[in-house]
Amino acid sequence: MKNRCSPEALLSIILGMSKEQKESVRSMGFGALLKMKITDIPLKLGFYVLQKFDSERMVIDIEGKELKVTAESVHDMLGIPIGGTKLTQLDQWPKDDTSYDEWKQQFKKDSIIRLSAIKNVIVSTTQADFNFKLNFLVLFVNTFCESTSMGRCNLFPLSYISRKTDISNIDWCSYVLDCLVRTKNSYIPYSDTSFFVGPSAFLVLFYADNIHSEALTVTRKRPTICYWSSEKIRYRETFEQEKGRFGLGELNEEFVNEQDEGDTDLEDSDSDKDEDHSVEAYESKISKMLNSFERMKEKLNLKLNDAITKFPEKESFRIFEEKMTNIIGEEKTEGTTIFEFPSNQTGFEGINLTPITGQKTNDQKENEDKEGNGEEDNDNDGSQPEEDYLLDSNEAENERIKNDGDNNKKKVKLK
Repeated sequence: MKNRCSPEALLSIILGMSKEQKESVRSMGFGALLKMKITDIPLKLGFYVLQKFDSERMVIDIEGKELKVTAESVHDMLGIPIGGTKLTQLDQWPKDDTSYDEWKQQFKKDSIIRLSAIKNVIVSTTQADFNFKLNFLVLFVNTFCESTSMGRCNLFPLSYISRKTDISNIDWCSYVLDCLVRTKNSYIPYSDTSFFVGPSAFLVLFYADNIHSEALTVTRKRPTICYWSSEKIRYRETFEQEKGRFGLGELNEEFVNEQDEGDTDLEDSDSDKDEDHSVEAYESKISKMLNSFERMKEKLNLKLNDAITKFPEKESFRIFEEKMTNIIGEEKTEGTTIFEFPSNQTGFEGINLTPITGQKTNDQKENEDKEGNGEEDNDNDGSQPEEDYLLDSNEAENERIKNDGDNNKKKVKLK
């Protein structure tokens, strides 16, 4: 499949947007796209899902498993505005409106406006004026809705956008569906001259979110575009190809947002660049993330135990259990902890820093050496023990050598 509708052009300018420009994007209702991680769409997987899409019934039929394609599903995947007024129901520009002519002046005398020209104009300024809004919309339309086969930009939606238009009140999800139907019907498979110019990103994300794969586990949250990267999608494409074909996984259960109120995503986002970087802000952010991690770990433990109990023969659940064990550093045999906080400390106020099972700390090794030598732990200088909880192997070895040297000095003095 030759694809003309790739997210790369939009992502490349998002990374360099000013704070004012990002706020403008959010005001238009496209804030979720600021956190997107997709640059390109794997062509073989994209072609497979496109072929399985029935434009008359509006379903994607994956080996007998039907996925209903609706405006709500577009919203779940991309996080763009839903409801409101359909684009083509808006009034087109009146003849005396010069907004479009003023916008075109950015590109000098170019008769053909390409995405590269739009990108160059956006990155050349930090302003977030009306021209910026139109530039962003052109990029959005040509990367997530419908492009053209000749390399020039699809400018059709601009004829409905004026300075008075509430862009956030346009039903962009329905527009994506219209583009999907139109581009699927015009696409000629296996033709060297036919390009697919429709919303391939939506199709692949919808497939990845709804069809289970044992290849990898990705957080099922909304909007999906914030949690799937191009690398993960390519890995899944390769994995399923090696299995013999696409679509072998079962349907995922209906999505239920189980995020607790006050939970914080553990992943970084581009919007972090605009956040407060004070000590208090970091403390608050880390506090929320630790709380979120604790809740997530508990839920994962319960869900895994339940799955293994109900389906003991299912190997994938054992694999998930091993992955979880590796991630959080737990061992099934009795051990000590990497994070060994003193008994009178709990970290941030109100946070339970549950120890994570793993290797012994240097403080523990030192205490064991002292107990073996019959020594007592005396802090004559009144200072607190050093809280170096995560030493690597080299640091641990240096600490052991230092302790041995100190012990030898004590023995020499006693003699």
